[in-house]
Amino acid sequence: MGLKPIEDMWSTIKLIPFAVVLYDAKTQAYEANTQAQSIFDLPSQPTLKDADFKHLTLSSPESKKQFTVAQLFEKYLVINTNCHVFLQKQTHGLLLNAKLASLNSHLYIATFEIIEHNEDAQYNFDKIISKISTDLIDIQIDDIDTHIEFALKAIGTVCHADRSYLFKFSDDGKSMRNTHEWVNQGIQPFKDQLQHIPKNSLPYFANLMGTTHLFKVNDVASLPEKATKEKQELEREGIQSVLCIGLRYDKELVGFIGCDCVKQKREWTDLDLIRIKLVGEIIANAFKNLNYKQELQHIQQQLITANQKLNHLVNTDSLTTIANRRCFDKALESEIKRCARAKQPVSLIMCDIDFFKNYNDSYGHQQGDEALVKVAAALKSQCRREGDLAARYGGEEFTVILPATNEQDCQQFTRLIQQAIKAADIKHNNSIVSEYLTLSIGFYSATPDKNSTPQCFISKADQALYTAKETGRNKVCQFKPTH
Repeated sequence: MGLKPIEDMWSTIKLIPFAVVLYDAKTQAYEANTQAQSIFDLPSQPTLKDADFKHLTLSSPESKKQFTVAQLFEKYLVINTNCHVFLQKQTHGLLLNAKLASLNSHLYIATFEIIEHNEDAQYNFDKIISKISTDLIDIQIDDIDTHIEFALKAIGTVCHADRSYLFKFSDDGKSMRNTHEWVNQGIQPFKDQLQHIPKNSLPYFANLMGTTHLFKVNDVASLPEKATKEKQELEREGIQSVLCIGLRYDKELVGFIGCDCVKQKREWTDLDLIRIKLVGEIIANAFKNLNYKQELQHIQQQLITANQKLNHLVNTDSLTTIANRRCFDKALESEIKRCARAKQPVSLIMCDIDFFKNYNDSYGHQQGDEALVKVAAALKSQCRREGDLAARYGGEEFTVILPATNEQDCQQFTRLIQQAIKAADIKHNNSIVSEYLTLSIGFYSATPDKNSTPQCFISKADQALYTAKETGRNKVCQFKPTH
């Protein structure tokens, strides 16, 4: 093709009502029609050089990779293929659809159409994405549905779709269900009909989703024969165009997010793809964070339960299941301090089973253990107030802590203990004092002060118990200080 025909062609091309740029790879010179000069802010001169384009930033909207105008013609654009180019000008950005044609070995012509005035649309989308991200960062299980539905409405609106939705795969990966859906006004929802769908019922879709994580159909009618089942289902739902992106976290495909066009077909753009991917990633991360939170809460609850069990074990006598010596020591110290602050009395009771060695010798250790369990149960049954504590002190010896209890009330409590032991009806043929098992009981009551110690209370209650044993057993003695 000679120079004159090209000049004649250019004279005609300049009249086309969209932007056209001619590029000569041999001379690295450009010509631009009026529309191109307007879009690219170029000087109105016959021949242009690379320097005339330096004030512009050209990039791929998907990879964000930047390139020069020469690289645009020589590397980025593909002949006879629609490509999207993001043009950043000084005041705003534009998304362009570019198509390249070759006139000869070194002459190329490219057309540019504005897809979207990116300044307003991208700004609005960025605001929506910012809100979605913020809402889903620290999402709680009760709020997840509301925020996902907002995200679906946002992506459905910005992609000019009639329906948008979220599907989740089952744990075994064999089925899927529609968990969330947004539909435009006048569009039929299908969420309730799309539950527990076997993946093998849509094999073409399942294969693409599993391998490429993308199902992009501009015209459902053009689906191949091997997608017959998918075509039937999409037509049943009145869908003309569909775009689905897989949702992944921890490298696992857990579901997909999608948009449908029902009223008319749509040529899905790279920007549609970028936007739905972005929303999908945000939703996937929200589920990941929520799942992490739930797992963490589950672990924390397990730890709490384990600690409670451990605390119960270390503070409980394994035979009688009442408090053990360790628990008793802590409780007595705590109650003495508390009652000292409140200026309230504390009573400590110490009990010893009378002639328990004889009982074991006569009935055997197994029955002796059973007797200990019955005595412990009788003591515990009388501890009905918060703070009252029955404990096994060691061997056949037991204690009871009674906070906010004076000596008269403690004396009454010991009578209740004796009645409970009698009601237990534990035979003891080798006892000198009774044919039934009995207790010797000693107690000490006092209002503690800051100098009072557990050892002091234990010592005095133990002295009272010793007195009860030395003076005949099966009785109650109170420690009385001698003056």
